[in-house]
Amino acid sequence: MKLAWGLTARIAVILLLGLAVAQGVSFWLQNQERSAMVLQARGQNFSEQITHAVQLLEATAPTQHDQTVQALARAGLAVEFVEPDVLYPNAPRGSLPTVLAERLGSPRAVRSKSLGPGSTLARSLDVQLRDSQWVRLTEQTPSSAIPGLSTALLAQLALTLLLVAVVTLLAVRQATQPLTQLAQAANRLGRDLDTAPLPETGSAEMRHAAQAFNTMQGHIRSLVQERERALAAVSHDLRTPLTRLRLRCELIDDEDLRAQIDKDIAAMANLIDSTLDYLRGRATQEPVRPLDLHALLESLADDARVQGRSVTVQENTHIFCSGRLSSLRRALQNLIDNAFKYGATQVTLVQHDDGKVVHLSVLDNGPGIDPQELDKVVQPYYRADTARTRSDGSVGLGLAIVSDVARLHGGVLELMNLPGGGLRASITLPRSPT
Repeated sequence: MKLAWGLTARIAVILLLGLAVAQGVSFWLQNQERSAMVLQARGQNFSEQITHAVQLLEATAPTQHDQTVQALARAGLAVEFVEPDVLYPNAPRGSLPTVLAERLGSPRAVRSKSLGPGSTLARSLDVQLRDSQWVRLTEQTPSSAIPGLSTALLAQLALTLLLVAVVTLLAVRQATQPLTQLAQAANRLGRDLDTAPLPETGSAEMRHAAQAFNTMQGHIRSLVQERERALAAVSHDLRTPLTRLRLRCELIDDEDLRAQIDKDIAAMANLIDSTLDYLRGRATQEPVRPLDLHALLESLADDARVQGRSVTVQENTHIFCSGRLSSLRRALQNLIDNAFKYGATQVTLVQHDDGKVVHLSVLDNGPGIDPQELDKVVQPYYRADTARTRSDGSVGLGLAIVSDVARLHGGVLELMNLPGGGLRASITLPRSPT
């Protein structure tokens, strides 16, 4: 399953990653500087120990060296007199020889194990005393590791990072909230053109976007109102000549010709009625209200039985959902009419609530629909069987109206052939109010 990241989450992750990298680099640089300072302090301490040891050994008579060595051992410095043939091979680089010369008042020969940059911080050195005797001075408990950061400092760093992360998330959410409001307003506009306009607040870009959206909403509302006026005018202007044609058709003596003309007039009237019904359905402003879906299905079944149709309701459970009563009734009636129009003799109405959406299904025992046509039959004016639809006067708008009603409620129309024959047409309704 692919995880969908919102704009707020994306910006927050980018900012937090940048903050974490900056904090990490800063922490690394500070730790490097701290390590250098610690090593420098240790080197100075070790040089002071060596200076003190050399001064003691040079100030002590050879017969008392053992006591001096023991005293220095207790102070943490091991002293060993060595011969020239076992000296360390290298002269240390850096400032250690100079520091020792300054502190002792005269230069001293010094040897170490390596010539590397860290040789000035070596923990074991060979130093030549004033009497030319070589002595090896070794720190007994060297501490090569840099002491770790204190728990209090780490806690302060973590708290700082947490506070900055919280402030970042709040700031990003505040900055992207107008985009969320814009998306919600666009969704509401698709269902209700009279929804309140967007507040023109926030940054200059968001104010401009809100102004453009409100202007677009006004234009769409004007176009829809103009279309409604045009529909009313077309309905009147087309029905009037059709009525005159019907009257004049009655004056024709030839019965066959009169029947053919009357059939054409009926087809034209059906086309006009279906088209106007489809267009009115797309522009409906019917309010949303709580509905008893079981009562709606029972009402449709009762009306069908009066017409001699076999329609049953499968369940006796009362499910309540918000919706537009007239639109849903017209959509379900279209599904029932289609079922009987195309060969069904039995229709079952089913309601099912899965907790997130409610399914209103119309099941029939008809021939079903060619699987290749299932996605096409919901398109306006599409007729899968041209010969059949012409003979029964259909214009291909029944399922298109049902699909529009489903989308108007935030749902969808689903068509599926049943395994044993027949068709299942389902309208989904969201549980939350539309």
